[in-house]
Amino acid sequence: MLERILELIRKGKGIEEIAEELSLPREEVEGALKVLESLGYVEKVELGSSTCETCPLKSICPGSCFRFKGEVYTIAEFKLKEQK
Repeated sequence: MLERILELIRKGKGIEEIAEELSLPREEVEGALKVLESLGYVEKVELGSSTCETCPLKSICPGSCFRFKGEVYTIAEFKLKEQK
């Protein structure tokens, strides 16, 4: 399940979309993301902490971070380099 969640994050899916696609409760997906974060596979993106130009979600974001109330995760850079 963790591998599938990573795959969906790579595709730009959010927590709700992942939960729906995997037929899991939102809480279970959130727990899995915390496990992946603790293992260093994903990083929680702190919204509003950077400008749109430096944001790691620039390619998929509509540019409305100030209205977003959820949590966003991105794949950790060092793990991507190891997989190449």
